[in-house]
Amino acid sequence: MSPPGRATGKPPAESANVPIVSYVLKVASRCNLNCTYCYVYNKGDESYRGQPSRMDSATVSALLTRIFAHCQEEKLRRVIFVFHGGEPLLAGKEFFRDFVRKATAIFEGRVQASYSIQTNGTLLTEDWFALFQELNISFGVSLDGPAGTNDRNRVTHSGEGSYSQVRHALQPVFTDRRLRNLFDGILTVIDLEADPVEIYRHWRDIGISRCDFLLPDGTHDNPPPGMEGGGARTPYADWLIRIFDEWFENEDTSLSIRIFENIISLLFDPDSGIDCLGGGKNGLLVIETDGGIEPLDVLKICGPSFTKLGLNVHRNELREAYSSELVQLYQQGAARVCDTCLACPALAVCGGGYLPHRYSRLNGFSNPSVYCQDLLKLITHVRARVLATIPSRIRNKLGMYPFSYEDASSRTGVPA
Repeated sequence: MSPPGRATGKPPAESANVPIVSYVLKVASRCNLNCTYCYVYNKGDESYRGQPSRMDSATVSALLTRIFAHCQEEKLRRVIFVFHGGEPLLAGKEFFRDFVRKATAIFEGRVQASYSIQTNGTLLTEDWFALFQELNISFGVSLDGPAGTNDRNRVTHSGEGSYSQVRHALQPVFTDRRLRNLFDGILTVIDLEADPVEIYRHWRDIGISRCDFLLPDGTHDNPPPGMEGGGARTPYADWLIRIFDEWFENEDTSLSIRIFENIISLLFDPDSGIDCLGGGKNGLLVIETDGGIEPLDVLKICGPSFTKLGLNVHRNELREAYSSELVQLYQQGAARVCDTCLACPALAVCGGGYLPHRYSRLNGFSNPSVYCQDLLKLITHVRARVLATIPSRIRNKLGMYPFSYEDASSRTGVPA
């Protein structure tokens, strides 16, 4: 297939539209950090340079009007807004007050909106926390571990680490119950040079109750660290398994780890998938600071201006995004995987992996994930540990029979 990346007329015949209910809003297109692995700034796509630094009031009004019209057309009663960037706090406090005020007026009680924000945490203050409580905005913070780990990659434009700033800024979260209720937890990008158990224990020791570990973004053309040269290595699975084993053996309920909980959930409920595990049905669009309507933002790693559809809330209806093959591919999740994935016994859990991680210039998205073997090894390991806790008669009733990583690899033809 040719790599999609533009609006292409009608959607693929076998696909049905997944109603758009989630919007990632790029309210600021610049950042006060320069993280080495960032898909926005450091993976080859420089389209951010042509974006306004902040989303203006006219664009907010246009996008909310389009969203309300789309909800009326699709008979949707709720929408989810995720404020993103860049660093979204650079948009300023009044931006968020204005946004919520306008959304409340335009939706007229007929559409319910929820709000969250993903921030690098360096700009958080008591005033920001007060605003989150005022507007009922939940917030997540990106941080990669203790200072020695975090400050290798999450650095300022002058190369200084960010850990101490973020750690200090988060202090009120551990003492204020209202803030804890709004806190969505920590996002941690995996660093193979770091000790995974040290990071896990650090989050637990400082009082973090929710976290997720993210695979660094990469494609078959530009593989993530430790995956250069191909082969059957599984460094990311080996890294995560060390955390999983301690977490699982200790029956640690003090720290929720999303990637492990998602895998366990998918073992018993294949319909509980999300975009990076299980496939899921992904009703999401990205709105850039200039009002550009785009598919999943991480697809920027696939090439310069890859996500540009030529659509904008100032002149286009949101339904026009359904004509993009790229939007359709993301929406359909595991329904559009390659033959290798279809032969894999872990497909219901893996879902083919995150769409951007499947990409190559040669085959488009008709590849297994660049993390195929890591995902397979992690999933089979978690599966075996969980099944070992279930009596055999129950496993047999559920039709859940043991299989190893080596067995699963042999079925796909990909060597373990």
